[in-house]
Amino acid sequence: MWDRDDDARGSFCAQADTSTVEYCVDASEGPGSAWREAEKSGALPIQMWAPRPNGVMLDDLVASEAELTAWFDNLDRAVAYVRDEEKNAESLRATLHGELRGLLAVVGHHQKEVLEEEPVRAADNFKQAMADKASAEKEPLAGRIAADKQAMAVVQAIFDQARDDAAPLRSRYAAAAVRFAAYRATEAVETAAYAALSAEASRSDIQGLGGAEQAVLAAAREASRAPNELAAEVMTLSAELQAFAVSFEEEIAPHKEVLATHGAVVPDMTSGALRSLSAMLGYAQRRVARSDATATGLLSGIALRRQALELLQADEGAREAIARSRIRKASEGFSEGARARAAALSAAPPVSEKLGLPLLAERCGELLALVQLRPLCEAAGSSWREAGCAALRGRFDAAEAELRTGLPREIAAGLAALREKGMAAAALDAAQARLDAGDVKGAALAYDAAVRGAEGP
Repeated sequence: MWDRDDDARGSFCAQADTSTVEYCVDASEGPGSAWREAEKSGALPIQMWAPRPNGVMLDDLVASEAELTAWFDNLDRAVAYVRDEEKNAESLRATLHGELRGLLAVVGHHQKEVLEEEPVRAADNFKQAMADKASAEKEPLAGRIAADKQAMAVVQAIFDQARDDAAPLRSRYAAAAVRFAAYRATEAVETAAYAALSAEASRSDIQGLGGAEQAVLAAAREASRAPNELAAEVMTLSAELQAFAVSFEEEIAPHKEVLATHGAVVPDMTSGALRSLSAMLGYAQRRVARSDATATGLLSGIALRRQALELLQADEGAREAIARSRIRKASEGFSEGARARAAALSAAPPVSEKLGLPLLAERCGELLALVQLRPLCEAAGSSWREAGCAALRGRFDAAEAELRTGLPREIAAGLAALREKGMAAAALDAAQARLDAGDVKGAALAYDAAVRGAEGP
């Protein structure tokens, strides 16, 4: 607004409300420079003024129309900057009632003394000039304060309307919270009911199992009814709260500058309730999933009990035929798994794409699983497993030897190769520590992780 005048005399000063430091700059730098320095050191409002010219005695100031005019120009620039550039009513009030007012009072008082001593002086119009300035500044200040109050009244009206609109939502949220608390309190009862149904089904005969199944289904439906109703209510309320938040944000957005001027914060009316509703919904969904899994397990158990009871009621020939069929299926399944295991061990372990180093964790797991089968194949009652054990017996000793010496040797060689390639020592040391402790599986897992880490994404 003001062109910089390198020949301008005097200075501008500014001080923030929360600071005790005055920041003054040469008049040639303009009032904005002093304002910015004060703004760095404290909060609004900031008062500004133009000190009396340096090197000019008070008597000379009131007696010199040129000095007085130059000083008044600086005062005008300071006030105009706050009013028109920063547009901050509180700072304008502080400027007009702060240091500037004191300076004018001192000069005016001295002028009065001079006039009493010398009736005729060159600056006789000082008092009138000061009165004219006060009158000129009073009206804009009053207007801006009125506009500021009007803007805050509009903001308050938006807040009041938002509270009115949110009241039914708050009431519904409170009701949902009460309903959720009541539902959560029934978890122990629901668990006990499933336990009672399980105990009853385990004592039922074939005729009673049908009723047990219906009771489990009814319990599962009842366990899902309350949370499903609660979930529907929660999701509906969440959607309405989100819509309310968007509407409030749109209405308050044009007034955020006014709020910032007064240090006010836009209230958050919904995020806490939305987080709470999300937690309610999550708990209800997890509990329904647990209830469904429990009911499914009970129904499977009832089906197995029915098969067992039907088998007991069959004649001996039928029971033997069923037993032979199941033994045959079990033998075929074990034999097929054994052949697949033997084929997997016959193949070489996979290697990494870039470094070409073997990946050993999977092979270690296969070797351990094979060694664990040895007692089963050596037991006297392993007849139904015999076909599968025959394919594995020749591999037990080799598997144990590979776990004991071969695999640790390969892991150690791979770690050495990684060290030569400059990989970070921490991961390699961790794998080596597991290997030294005899934890071959843990060492293989750590080694594979090190290989993949060395190859990068």
